[in-house]
Amino acid sequence: MTLVLVLPLLAILADVIGIAGGLLVAMLGLDITANAYLIETQKAVGLWDVFSGCLKTVFFGVGIALIACQRGLAARGGAEGVGRATTSAVVTSLFAIVVVDAIFTVLFNAFGR
Repeated sequence: MTLVLVLPLLAILADVIGIAGGLLVAMLGLDITANAYLIETQKAVGLWDVFSGCLKTVFFGVGIALIACQRGLAARGGAEGVGRATTSAVVTSLFAIVVVDAIFTVLFNAFGR
């Protein structure tokens, strides 16, 4: 449950850091003022973009948690089995994230978002 709550916060933090990094590059490398950069960022990034990203992370968190718990509870064979279960959980979680993201992409396109 905690993963479901924390992943959206991590997504927002990553968004803020990404915008700050873009601001740094714009100011130092492209000679764009901070105000101009922030205005253009507001034009390019809508509230729906942030909300949809956070919404998807909730589902990613559910998937990761369920897969990790299932693989962890099914681990057998001592430390070696735990290592195999961990690797399996990571690979399966990454695949699940791609699938869930693809489903959201189809849904968002179907509803014109």
